[in-house]
Amino acid sequence: MTSKDFMEEKEVFELLGKKKTAIWRLRKEYNFPQPVLTYPTRYSRKAVTTWLEEGGVNRKKMITSI
Repeated sequence: MTSKDFMEEKEVFELLGKKKTAIWRLRKEYNFPQPVLTYPTRYSRKAVTTWLEEGGVNRKKMITSI
């Protein structure tokens, strides 16, 4: 993988217009991709763009309890 395959955390914040806590909530409630590297935090560019193309927050919420 090259550096172009990853998005810095700041780039994700700017793309979505959200901050760290909101991104955490998106991961928890809307199946936003987990970071692939934790320090420094990096996200898979492909995973983020796929999530957006598939509807982002308009996707169905994850079912966490039955």
